Amino acid sequence: MKIDKNFMTTYAKVATHDGESEAIQIWAKDNDAYTGIGTDKLGIWGTVVGVDFDLCVADGACIDACPVDVFEWIDTPDHPASDKKAIMMREGDCIVCRACEEVCPVDAVLITDPGDVVDSAAPAAEEAPAEESGEESVQEEVMPAVQSEISSAAMSLNHAPKPTKWLDKMNDVLSKEELPSTGIEKAKSMFKDLRKETLDSLSRGNEYVALVDEEKCIGCTQCVYFCNFASIDMISHHLDARTIEFESKKALIMDDTCTGCTLCVFACPVEAITMENRN
Repeated sequence: MKIDKNFMTTYAKVATHDGESEAIQIWAKDNDAYTGIGTDKLGIWGTVVGVDFDLCVADGACIDACPVDVFEWIDTPDHPASDKKAIMMREGDCIVCRACEEVCPVDAVLITDPGDVVDSAAPAAEEAPAEESGEESVQEEVMPAVQSEISSAAMSLNHAPKPTKWLDKMNDVLSKEELPSTGIEKAKSMFKDLRKETLDSLSRGNEYVALVDEEKCIGCTQCVYFCNFASIDMISHHLDARTIEFESKKALIMDDTCTGCTLCVFACPVEAITMENRN
């Protein structure tokens, strides 16, 4: 089972939750499909960044993969799938790289380009008092029933998890390395605004793959640090003109794991990486 890709047209808006800068929309099929935090029915949270809280198992891969820190944890006690979920507190910061969607082991995440967001769901009839849960507050809205109850089969949490071989390998490798504190963490905030401004000018997504111009590559490894998918290796090049050890290596992008997110393109200081159609 995976998140319903048509939830914005087949589900209704049942509640909102406070985000960092804007309200987070909560969706469900009918009144009985959402009963709030502290219960076993949470529905789908978010719009551009949609997460099915009833499927989320709190793996944390989406939080680790997001280059602009959209997610953080929210406690969801008594939910059968997990007692915390990845909430899109900074949904407006999403750059639509789809890294979180790619790494979710239970297909609970769906990223929708803001230009493709539709608003045809059945509106709520009236606003209900806000629900308090610790420091968190959820504003629930009463709505008319729009569809029949979700069947027990549809609500089943039985699923065939996506393979996580590459993710496990990456985490194992990185756990043994001491990465520079002045690298990716500082650069993320600087790259966020730049990526927002220029994202639409780049081809991106699974139909595209990043390619390295070996003549331009200086072997700095910035693309390796920025890649969330362990898709980039440094391979040796025996060049007589190179005198510094790391400059004798070039970046090689493995097309079978590249998701076309464009992070490496922005990380490269010498514009040696471009996005090309896989076909």
